[in-house]
Amino acid sequence: MSRRSISQTHERIAQLGWEPTYHQPAVRYPTRYRFPRRAKDPMKQIMREYLPMELEKDERVYGGLDAAVRAGMPRQAHPRWLEILKAFIPITNFAEVGAGRCMSMLMSSVPNHELRNGYHVQFVDEIRHTGMQMSLARWYAKNVTDPAGWHLGPKAFSGSVLTNPGLNMLSHFIVGDPIQCAFTLQVVAETAFTNVVFVALPDVAARNGDFALPTTYLSVQSDEARHISNGYATLLTVLQDDDNAPLIERDLQQAFWINHAFIDIFAAVVMEYFSRDRSDPESYLDKWDRWVRDDWHRAYVLKLGKLGLEIPSDIFVRARERLEAGIHHRHAILAFSAWPLAHWRFDPLDERDFEWFENRYPGWYAEYGAFWEAFRDSTDPQSGFLPLSFMNVAPAFCWTCQGLCVFEPDRRHRVADGRTRFYCSPECRWLDESNPGRYTGDRNYLDRYHGWEASEVVQDLGFVRADGKTLIGQPHLGGQRRWTLADIRRHGFHFASPNIRLAHELGLPSGDHARPL
Repeated sequence: MSRRSISQTHERIAQLGWEPTYHQPAVRYPTRYRFPRRAKDPMKQIMREYLPMELEKDERVYGGLDAAVRAGMPRQAHPRWLEILKAFIPITNFAEVGAGRCMSMLMSSVPNHELRNGYHVQFVDEIRHTGMQMSLARWYAKNVTDPAGWHLGPKAFSGSVLTNPGLNMLSHFIVGDPIQCAFTLQVVAETAFTNVVFVALPDVAARNGDFALPTTYLSVQSDEARHISNGYATLLTVLQDDDNAPLIERDLQQAFWINHAFIDIFAAVVMEYFSRDRSDPESYLDKWDRWVRDDWHRAYVLKLGKLGLEIPSDIFVRARERLEAGIHHRHAILAFSAWPLAHWRFDPLDERDFEWFENRYPGWYAEYGAFWEAFRDSTDPQSGFLPLSFMNVAPAFCWTCQGLCVFEPDRRHRVADGRTRFYCSPECRWLDESNPGRYTGDRNYLDRYHGWEASEVVQDLGFVRADGKTLIGQPHLGGQRRWTLADIRRHGFHFASPNIRLAHELGLPSGDHARPL
């Protein structure tokens, strides 16, 4: 089929849409944006060409998984890496589900049939990605040496203090103004961050002997050019109306920040702290500079100024400064300290890891080494040390992004609805204040377990193996006795929510309805 006939076919498809005149349709997803009558789908996708192409890619992916079993890959990949995939895959899988739902919102809200065709094709993409990633999770569960934790899936994703921030961030694909959701998904997450998550991270997987994840996720990434194009088309369409410019400028900055606040921390911890291979010459900051700073902010966002948008660089500079200051290193300490609240096993860092971090982040050992040495010495249940106790002296969790408020000069708080809300940054406070009603409910994860004994929390989460007493999460990969509920109970540790504790110290309302200490 020639390019001209594709264009003609695409124009004919757009003519098949109509607006009903026999009733007034209800506005299902209202938007603040105004839409011009004309818009353009630059990809001009036609289903009869698109579907065979995707079928061929699917056959390659599932064939690759069969080949990986025959090659014995699950036994060759390092278990340190395979364990974190119990958290990584459910999070990215929910991202695909949220992206599909976002397309449904856009098809309902955007009054342009050409754009709707692009959203429709992307919706089919997201369904494909969801199925592939669920199949990959099932493949790991069937073939890895320790499948415990894989069976929990989305339940564990929304339940653990370590992964719940992902649920919070990904909800921005489907909650709020549909155009704001589109910017968060298409213009930021898919244009800037899928290169990190679906290209850079699979490279780390391959370095650790895992070829199943790159086979799947690089196939996912092959569809992202279409989604990036949809986002750009949506942006250019609403930009035709000058009244939309202030909304675009605000929503793009907020979309970037909420992506950064979770993805940068989570992806960096996964790539750097769960990689056994230490041949990667790049740190996460190096990857961020290449994919996010250079290829997205400088080559995409800054050039929007030529179209009349004034988007200051301050928020992007601030994000990089937080990475350079070690925000993901501090969250890694939280993750390893809270290992009983995880549905995967942790592998202590060793001298090779220390050397790698010190070479890429000079001064890393002086600042963080004491914790990692202590963690390495506390993996046996008889060690007498439970790092989980650090949770009671941790800084507050951010009301907006759910991350830790690790940088003291940036910490903010305010009282709203009878509760003190703590923020990790001025940007997170801005998001909360400028989106009234968006960040509500029981958002402080540890508030619900304030006063609970630690083994009770593990049981409530369901993070216990089939014998009813051994924890799924462990501070080691094997070779030592596994921790049980009795081992945790022996420490007599009770949770004190950092947010409730700090609110009490400041003499401010905490909204504390949990079990008292």
